[in-house]
Amino acid sequence: MGPHANIATSAFLIADPARSLMLMALLDGRARPAGELAFAAGVTAQTASAHLGKLLHGGLLGVET
Repeated sequence: MGPHANIATSAFLIADPARSLMLMALLDGRARPAGELAFAAGVTAQTASAHLGKLLHGGLLGVET
């Protein structure tokens, strides 16, 4: 895959309203629990978990324990 595939994947991930709201909640650089990100995006914990998995797999965020 070339660089265009990475741009397209990132754009696709960011284009979803819930995922973009979760990413915006993380812009200050602080780690946040999944439940807080779910609330920020206005989705259930289960939906947030699916979105966070996609963002993690797409390389747009990491996990802190």
